[in-house]
Amino acid sequence: MVAAMAGMYAQPKGERFSPEQFRVHLEGYISHEAGLTASEGKAFFPLFHEMKEKQHKLQDKIFRLKRNGPASNASDKDFATAVLNIKSLEVKKAELEEQYYKKMCKAIPARKVYLAMKAEDRFHRKMLRDFKRRGSRK
Repeated sequence: MVAAMAGMYAQPKGERFSPEQFRVHLEGYISHEAGLTASEGKAFFPLFHEMKEKQHKLQDKIFRLKRNGPASNASDKDFATAVLNIKSLEVKKAELEEQYYKKMCKAIPARKVYLAMKAEDRFHRKMLRDFKRRGSRK
């Protein structure tokens, strides 16, 4: 049944990516795999999406620091500063995740938070596999 459900989450060929549709499929997959009730989903997903949005902003900053880092002729001190800035943002991202997982465990049983974490990982791996398969058929 899971394989059948996962297949329905794939974007039809030639269709543009829809963040809204992706979010609906992600929530459906996580809800099913973690066994979330409707009320648990209402408690869990606002926290989940809020955390992901904040993490995304931090990840964007990390990406920009890496992309627009010191010039190739910059001093080693400049590169050390860049590394420290990037690592600091990565630590903030991890701390943010820890704070939100604590909130989630207060909102729904920790077992279901754990199952949701695993389901999210599986969902993303499956989507990547499906994307690669579709790309290799061209």
